[in-house]
Amino acid sequence: LLVTLSGCIAEAKDQKADGAENYALMCAGCHDPGPGHPATMLLQQAGRPVPALIGRKDLELEYLRAVVRQGLIEMPPFRPTELSEAEIDEIYAHIMRGKPSKPATAIQTTKEP
Repeated sequence: LLVTLSGCIAEAKDQKADGAENYALMCAGCHDPGPGHPATMLLQQAGRPVPALIGRKDLELEYLRAVVRQGLIEMPPFRPTELSEAEIDEIYAHIMRGKPSKPATAIQTTKEP
């Protein structure tokens, strides 16, 4: 049993998160569309016509790097030990590949007849 568990742990350490996984872990909580995502909601409240990050075509890699490293408004900066340059590149590629999604609305309830 111990050998099996140590093999699983070693295998998990060898697996590296890709851009989609890092986006989900580090960005989506604030930058996905809809209620409950503070960065997107803050821009919407300010009247800025800026969509959620996924699918944006006006986002430049160097701007993303600068914001990730320095932070912006409510967003804290991320150290290179938290997100490497390669991981930022992968997140950027994931953002650019994505298709913009429509903002989620409040939870809908269905009435049963």
